[in-house]
Amino acid sequence: MILVSAIVPVLILCLVLSYVLLLWRFFCVRAKLPVLGLRDGLGQVKGKKRWIALWGLLFFLGCFAGEMGNKIWAPNMLMVLNYEEAAKGQNPNVTRFNESNILSDAILEKVIARGGLSISTDQLEDCLTISTRLDAEKLDITQESDLKISTEYWIHCSEKVAFYHTNPKTVLKLLADVYWEDFVMNYAENDSILDLSFDELEGMEYLDVKDYLQMQAYKLKNYLPVYSSESSSFRASESGETFASLSQKISNYIDIELERYEAFALENSLSKNRNTYQSRMQYANHLLETSRKKEMAAYDVRIETINIYNAFMTRFVLIPTYDTDKEFYMSKTKVGVDYFADEAKEHLESATELVEEMEHNAYASDQMKKRQPSANVCAQADERIEELKTELMNLSAQCRELCSTYVKEKRDGYIQVNFASSSASREAVRALLLTLLLVMALGGLTILDPFYQECRRDRVSVPRAKKKKTKKGEGEEVKP
Repeated sequence: MILVSAIVPVLILCLVLSYVLLLWRFFCVRAKLPVLGLRDGLGQVKGKKRWIALWGLLFFLGCFAGEMGNKIWAPNMLMVLNYEEAAKGQNPNVTRFNESNILSDAILEKVIARGGLSISTDQLEDCLTISTRLDAEKLDITQESDLKISTEYWIHCSEKVAFYHTNPKTVLKLLADVYWEDFVMNYAENDSILDLSFDELEGMEYLDVKDYLQMQAYKLKNYLPVYSSESSSFRASESGETFASLSQKISNYIDIELERYEAFALENSLSKNRNTYQSRMQYANHLLETSRKKEMAAYDVRIETINIYNAFMTRFVLIPTYDTDKEFYMSKTKVGVDYFADEAKEHLESATELVEEMEHNAYASDQMKKRQPSANVCAQADERIEELKTELMNLSAQCRELCSTYVKEKRDGYIQVNFASSSASREAVRALLLTLLLVMALGGLTILDPFYQECRRDRVSVPRAKKKKTKKGEGEEVKP
């Protein structure tokens, strides 16, 4: 197929040579070219019009077939970045986009490996070129408003890649697949957090299982708001789920299902090693008590600081201000004591939460002392754990399906790849223009042909006449 790409260059070379020949013959006969004598040349054209038409037809078919075959065999590939951040020159994860990564050595090595190509990275790089519509524009980099960022990239693979036992279109397809996978892995939203693992549940305490499953569920719940803020009304076509409805399911799982499991474990004093668990709860409460004392100390310091303030200094300050509607009002401004009050409130709330956690640990430790659970109760707990794991895995699968559908429909896979379609009409017009140039050249050669032949005969007859005259002169000299 590489010979197809050489058809048009060869025909154009023939066209150039025909014009070179036409100019050379014109300069040869220009001195003997009478205006009225051109009628004879025009008569020659009429006599050879079928011959000229035949050559023109063959030239047209060759140009048209060569152009169409070349565009089909080695088309240009258009890569369009189809996400909002692309217009800012960024990747979906808000890092800077670099077009040189498309033809980087790492990408080309994967292309060669996937296609099993017998070509080196440097050789493949020489066959590939990348360009944008903005390359031809002269951008004034001194004015930021004139700077433009391209989101469309044309990639062309040279026909010489056929020497390495492959074709340009195959190389471009491999490049598109490899780069898309690399782009999604490194620069797209990372959804690996949706891959849940329960390997650590093996041998875990029954009450610790609840905390572990809760942590995994919060991983799902905290991931959804990223997409919900972009499109809260998006709904999956098959399941009909939205980001809000799926988030509510996860909340119900945490607040209802896991709480029920914890209540069951506490009620039945479930523990795999009650002595170890009680010791651990005591140590945990010791650490929590230390943290509570720190929080209360910080609270007391701020309350003491507030009491030191003079009553006159703690009055609020009113500042004349305009609102968004340009209406005048007096804005209350905080003073230093207000900030101390807010911090004291935060420390007191933290200390209260620590106390609640300590009470829960103490209650769980006391429950472990009551009785030894039966084998039937332990079997029920194990069965309930498996049900909770299965339910959480289903929620994870629904999250992945919803997020993947959103990315596919709203961002259209981040990158769109299209191959330039060859327009038959455009290529026909181009071939027709080249054919007209050839017909003009052939017509000119036909017109000049009688004059050129006459010029050649004159050039041949002049040396013969001179030669005869010389021989005749030599004979006269010998005669006396």
